Amino acid sequence: MRIVILDSAYKHGISGQSICSCLLNFRNDMVLDYPPPKCLFVGFDNRGKALEIIAIEDVERDRLVVVHAMKLRKQFYYLLETYYEL
Repeated sequence: MRIVILDSAYKHGISGQSICSCLLNFRNDMVLDYPPPKCLFVGFDNRGKALEIIAIEDVERDRLVVVHAMKLRKQFYYLLETYYEL
């Protein structure tokens, strides 16, 4: 799936490299809205900064369109929690 980043995603100063790094290694995601599926991704960029990214899945064109990216807000910290089963 191809990643397309719209200009609106750069509003908070997050670079394209950080956005792609986070999306390729995200920790958690959740669907915010339908249709089309608008998803929130949370994870870390290549420098370890926690980010939240909102993207729309464009299935017909096999791409993920990023519309928003910013430093992770406290209300979404719980999505970074990882549980391991032993």
